[in-house]
Amino acid sequence: MPLNSSTMRRMRRAWIIASLGLWALATPAPSDAKVHVVATIFPLTDMVRQIGLEHVEVATLLPAGANPHTFEPTPAQIREVAAARIIVCIGAGLDAWATKLLAARSEPVTVVTVTDGLQLLGVEQGHDAHGGDPHVWVDPVLMRDHAVPAIAAALSQVDPEHRAAFASAAATFQSALTQLDTDIRTALAPLQNRDYVAFHSAWRYFGERYALHEVAVVEAFPGKEPSAREIVAIVDSARAAHVRALVIEPQVNPRIAQQIAGEFGGRTILVDAIGGPDVAGRNHYIELMRYNARAFVEALS
Repeated sequence: MPLNSSTMRRMRRAWIIASLGLWALATPAPSDAKVHVVATIFPLTDMVRQIGLEHVEVATLLPAGANPHTFEPTPAQIREVAAARIIVCIGAGLDAWATKLLAARSEPVTVVTVTDGLQLLGVEQGHDAHGGDPHVWVDPVLMRDHAVPAIAAALSQVDPEHRAAFASAAATFQSALTQLDTDIRTALAPLQNRDYVAFHSAWRYFGERYALHEVAVVEAFPGKEPSAREIVAIVDSARAAHVRALVIEPQVNPRIAQQIAGEFGGRTILVDAIGGPDVAGRNHYIELMRYNARAFVEALS
């Protein structure tokens, strides 16, 4: 009997986890002095680099352009996870694929889960099983006050020799995030209509921080296209709120979004919650968030 896709994914995960355990036993610890860190998504990678400076070596598990909700780790990630001394992840179900890999490690590892200890926003369909909306990193104030200290503490625990350097770099980065928050507020201040439609509900922490309102979501569950009835409801909500734009992300097919935006007389605007090292203008966390602030200004003007 042919295997269905769900069965094949479970078999693949089991193979990856088993392989990770074998690799962890066979791989010696890195000989260089740098702390090897693995982050699940690029924004976390950049935060680790800003705090760890030359004392860290950071790898990102999620490839550029991939969707963190539907990503399946490949055997290439096994080496990174097995060698890491620190793992930095979002949690709340967004990158559960990473925690599955961690479960097979034979050596202890320091884990920073950014959503731990945060009061998460309520969830749309698709995240409710995990207890909250995981997209906390799009709020630079949350990152300044919660994620940066947690990353600095983990680095200091693993590499106490450079504790002072980590503390100094973290304070500098926090100051930069404070300025980023001020600049985003200033950029968004003139906006009159603050309602938008999102393809994927990744921006509610950004909206909560800067008084923006998500009127409707096209893809309530990652990978699930809306029904005809749902599309009608989205269009009606957008028209009632005089929404001018539907924000989309690089990881999604824009065809449906463009059709829906056309129905309510709007347009699609590209935002990007993930960025990447090779994405010009979005290859550092602060640059990425400045890009998104400009995109929302364009969408709401």
